[in-house]
Amino acid sequence: MPHQAGKRRASPPRPDYRRVMAYSIERAHIRDLAQVKPFWKAMVQHYHETLAGAWPVRSPEEAWQLRHQEYMVWINEGTGVVFLARDAQKQGVGYAALHFSTVGSTFDLGDSFGELESLAVHPDHRSHGIGVKLIEACRIELHKRDIAYWTLDTLAVDTRTTRLYARAGFAPFMLKMLQSVEDPPSIDPTFTAPLPVVPLPTTAPAPGESILVGQAPTPASMARPGAGPGTDDPAADEAAHLVRKMATASREAARALALLRTIEKDELLAGMAEQLTAQGEQILAANRVDLDRGAARGLPEGLLDRLALDESRLADIADALRDVARLPDPVGQVIRGSTLPNGLQLRQVRVPLGVIGMIYEARPNVTVDAAGLALKSGNAVILRGGSAAADTNRALVKVLRGALVACRLNPDTIQLLDEAGHESARALMRAHGLVDVIIPRGGADLIATVVRESTVPVIETGSGNVHVYVDADADLDMALRIVVNSKTDRPSVCNAAETLLVHEAVASEFLPNALSALHQRGVTLHGDLGVCGIAGAVDVPVDRVTDAHWAAEFHALEMAVGIVQGLDEAMEHVRRYSTGHTEAIVTENRSTARRWVDEVDAAVVTVNASTRFTDGAQFGMGAEIGISTQKLHARGPMALPEMTSTKWILEGDGQIRG
Repeated sequence: MPHQAGKRRASPPRPDYRRVMAYSIERAHIRDLAQVKPFWKAMVQHYHETLAGAWPVRSPEEAWQLRHQEYMVWINEGTGVVFLARDAQKQGVGYAALHFSTVGSTFDLGDSFGELESLAVHPDHRSHGIGVKLIEACRIELHKRDIAYWTLDTLAVDTRTTRLYARAGFAPFMLKMLQSVEDPPSIDPTFTAPLPVVPLPTTAPAPGESILVGQAPTPASMARPGAGPGTDDPAADEAAHLVRKMATASREAARALALLRTIEKDELLAGMAEQLTAQGEQILAANRVDLDRGAARGLPEGLLDRLALDESRLADIADALRDVARLPDPVGQVIRGSTLPNGLQLRQVRVPLGVIGMIYEARPNVTVDAAGLALKSGNAVILRGGSAAADTNRALVKVLRGALVACRLNPDTIQLLDEAGHESARALMRAHGLVDVIIPRGGADLIATVVRESTVPVIETGSGNVHVYVDADADLDMALRIVVNSKTDRPSVCNAAETLLVHEAVASEFLPNALSALHQRGVTLHGDLGVCGIAGAVDVPVDRVTDAHWAAEFHALEMAVGIVQGLDEAMEHVRRYSTGHTEAIVTENRSTARRWVDEVDAAVVTVNASTRFTDGAQFGMGAEIGISTQKLHARGPMALPEMTSTKWILEGDGQIRG
């Protein structure tokens, strides 16, 4: 809720900063959020003073902890941006936080809109146009992203702030009203506000219409699988129609694909790999378009790294398809079987899932991995990649579909859903009966949205808040190699370590070397009080860790570091903050290692090895669709067997049940 933070107090005359100071507006990184903290806390204090206890407001410190975590997620995942105003000495004098949200079904504001979540300027630096510059920076950012509208919230009783934003061009739109459920005031008996009522039909239903009591007539055709109800939103209806058309074509393609022999699927995968290499120049050119657009929009470095392709990465993607071709075909594998006492022969075999919907962020390798794994396991796939990789995905899918056509196979085995904006993703999530399973792959916000909104079954591929615990009985040279590799080998991926925990018995010996090594590789460090003391002695910059740091998946060269009293405290920390992805221990004590393996709840638990090995290819599975952190159907790297379901086959010679 944007406000001019802080209540002005009596003070000596301020210097004329207009004559001596210039200001700059810069995009904030996670490491800069400490400069935002005093403004946010002052703003919350302003709420306390303005509302005078009339409504519940969190304490400034508690509010900042929650807000800090939100800002880190925005910056990591590109779902928001924080601008910091600095003076000539590079000190923060104000900030603005801008969030990008999807649009609901009521108002036609485009695919997404902006929310000016907060804006504050230091009292000593007001009246110099800093607020105007911050608003203009937000406006430019929205223009880059083709966002047409943005909103803000402000306290209804704060008329000064309301006037300020009115002068900036914001107009009243909707009024948010609040009431305590526990102690509501009595309702005025003269309250007669009209409520919307849907009238019952007064005539008999026409052919093709079905009537439910209390509802308006609904065409029966709209009740078919995946159709969903009609809406007053043309964009949503268009997206639903598009998804129905694509999913119907995918089901037709899946039936034919399920009958292909293994050798035919393997030859097709090899042909796709060859075409990716042969048409690499066009693919890389499309990728450069995406990278240039992403850089212009200010995407975080971690996102740009995951988006980027070069000849080496493209060759790795093609090789991953060849690896899948060499793997055993799971379709038709007998999992178990027996002959029953009555002579019936019973067996359980693997069969394709059918039609898979993949919703993922700007990861071109996922486009090919998903298509390859789906094809080998006999599934058709509808791909919905992030808009940041739009041109790259189109180029990749064009090559893959061309290989299908060359082998006289239905190109709708692989389809790319890149039309109708966010509504198309929402329609895919609700295509129950046409799409068999949705697999999201990306950040926590994306996965949570899919789980919350989907009516199609979802297999979660979770985010990775990954820990490395260095035990008192660790080989410290080995531990140093593991920690550095886990964090710095490729920090933008989900199996990179985000938190380092060290036993207090070896902290003074291990941490000086570990902190120095991480700092030399560009890692920003956040530590507890003990870590900060050790870091100061070896001249390594470390700021104080917060709860938001412990909970963060940084996707960058950034790490939280803490000292623990022992194994129990380390495991308690992991239980509190882990996302259940990968948890590592370094120890030479077998008893300690056994407790870690038995008591830590994660998809992958490692002993004396880098967390970077949590990967389908490293496990010998070939390409993976993601790392599942849920416990139903699949957990850990999802490779070919995890892309299938099962069927029971019962064969007899006339037996009947008495």
